[in-house]
Amino acid sequence: MHPAEMLRNSGKNGRFAGKHVLLCVTGSIAAVEDVKLIREFLRQGADVTVAMTESASRIVHPEALWFASGRRVITTLDGDVQHVTLCGSTSGSADTVLVAPCSADMISKLATGICDDAVSTMLVTALGAGKPIVIAPSMHGDMWKNRIIQDNLERLRALGVSVVEPSFEEGKAKMADIESIVCATGRSMLGGELKGRRVTVIGGATAEPIDAVRFITNSSTGGTAVALAKEAYMRGAEVELLMGNCSVQLPKFIPVKRFRTVKDLSSLISGRRMDIALMPAAVSDYSPEKAYDGKIPSDRDSFSLVLKKNEKLVDSVDASVLVAFKLEAGISIDELKHKAKERMNKSRMTAIVANRLEDVREDRTKAFMIWKSGIEKELSGTREEIAREIIEQLIKCLK
Repeated sequence: MHPAEMLRNSGKNGRFAGKHVLLCVTGSIAAVEDVKLIREFLRQGADVTVAMTESASRIVHPEALWFASGRRVITTLDGDVQHVTLCGSTSGSADTVLVAPCSADMISKLATGICDDAVSTMLVTALGAGKPIVIAPSMHGDMWKNRIIQDNLERLRALGVSVVEPSFEEGKAKMADIESIVCATGRSMLGGELKGRRVTVIGGATAEPIDAVRFITNSSTGGTAVALAKEAYMRGAEVELLMGNCSVQLPKFIPVKRFRTVKDLSSLISGRRMDIALMPAAVSDYSPEKAYDGKIPSDRDSFSLVLKKNEKLVDSVDASVLVAFKLEAGISIDELKHKAKERMNKSRMTAIVANRLEDVREDRTKAFMIWKSGIEKELSGTREEIAREIIEQLIKCLK
């Protein structure tokens, strides 16, 4: 077995199982990142075929990408007519075409229909066949600013080509990070059932100040919110993330607004009409009645802290579809479901996801998704698997 096959499905539980990505590599130094990029697609279950320009092969040897993908790299077209079999309107062709990195030269070739090598011919064919195309530009900053390049990018966007925006550092338009490219590619492959829908995900923990340096918070990492946001994005939604304290990396391709306290979050959602709202945020039920000025001296033997009950912000969320989350501890599953239903029936929630602290593990958890209509669904798996199932259930609800 080739090492690439051993890697397949090893990381993200086959998110792209059965999908075929054609990765086109052009002449940019960012091509050195493509081994990692290929490996991430393999971990998520995709097949990857690589095509390279001659200039790209001078930066990364084709055999390196052959080893990474487990497939022979295409550098020239031959009697197998790869531009037709991989990019045309034929069965067995790639599900999406990704150009990463995409040079200024290849942007202009695609925008003007030039096909003078294997990669450009594949891209022109894919565009003609209506195949999804995703490009991740990479070039010097002055090249990026060139009006002709920008006009060509606008032309490609108008033709339906997805552009993964570069990051701008040290005077360069650097290729986007691997996660952004993978999720943009996933968005092009996974059906688009949420296209045209706006999803707001509210996650993370609030932090209520005791004094200038101490606060009451909880152990929420924000990981569930991030997993939900990425899954909704890959299913075609326009996603916004409202995030409190968190310990996970936030995706660069999703707009984020931050909050710290219950009051901050209340201000963010007040008067905001939402289409679909998912709220796994761990919002403090209580706050100090009064925050101390400055820092409470550490040499005091004790001090009294009076807490006041906060409003239930989930009841203030104005959304057509609202999915809330509830965590309990030390109760039976039947009690958990009863409490979840009781809470849901007193609110405007469409559904609630309930779980017990004792069922939460580092790599797996168990929860129950309960709809106001009476439908119940047990969820079990990694955080990403549960987020995927929640979005699947949401899509079914919207049909």
